Amino acid sequence: MKAPVPEILQKLAIVMAHPDDEVLWAGSALRAAEKIVLVYGELPCAPDLTAGRRAAMAAFPLPTLDWLAMTESGVFDSASWPEARETDYGLYPHPVLRVLRSFDADRYRAQFAAMRKALHPRLTGMRNVIAHGPWGEYGHEDHVQVFRVVASLADEMGFRLWVPAYVAPKSEVLMHRNLRYFGRPTPPMAIDAAFAEEIARIYKRTGTWTWFDSYQWPTSERFLPWVPAGAAPGDDAVAADVQRIVFPSEDKAQRRRHLRWRREAVRRALAWVNARRAG
Repeated sequence: MKAPVPEILQKLAIVMAHPDDEVLWAGSALRAAEKIVLVYGELPCAPDLTAGRRAAMAAFPLPTLDWLAMTESGVFDSASWPEARETDYGLYPHPVLRVLRSFDADRYRAQFAAMRKALHPRLTGMRNVIAHGPWGEYGHEDHVQVFRVVASLADEMGFRLWVPAYVAPKSEVLMHRNLRYFGRPTPPMAIDAAFAEEIARIYKRTGTWTWFDSYQWPTSERFLPWVPAGAAPGDDAVAADVQRIVFPSEDKAQRRRHLRWRREAVRRALAWVNARRAG
């Protein structure tokens, strides 16, 4: 007798920010999804990455891909982590914390409406949608914006929103701030490491793999259901439900070598202000 299809995999769309996010944060559900929507294409300050993404998307092994190829706003790491300031459109991007030459806070704000308009017809008829979480897995401003956009469509369109249960130290405060809006996770869903590595090789070959070359795929992952009114006590997610991302041993030393101490001092000051504002 054939096992029933898990609820999350029924009429499923996956919406992720960048090419490679889909295999990193929703690898267990890729084959089951009816649509895999990837939002971003061009990064103006990185023409080689932009060209590589075109090649990677052309070689993507699943026919369910729908690539929007929107232009990135370059706001990565411009929030006041770990106490990032939440907004209706994502996270507040501080110009003083910009790291990319193509930083464009106005584009980031405006992109909420543009992305919402693009996703609406693509999510019509879907029963379930997996998107980024409101803490952005390891902490990425684009990921948080994708969550905000998809969440704004969920009630109107009648689909259930799920987010990957992954977190990193950078995003842990934001995760704790938002966990009350999520129910208990799915059972562990197996990741096909061979298929994940096949997709990763496409990104590596085209120069568009943005994660660690030595990354080891977990054996499984879980997803949390979004409950916009807040989950009932006992039915809400807890920190133990969220899987810690395992970084390579050399990551911490590498980050310290590239740290700009003056910028980090400003970040800490902004984080302190935003923590007081958040209460």
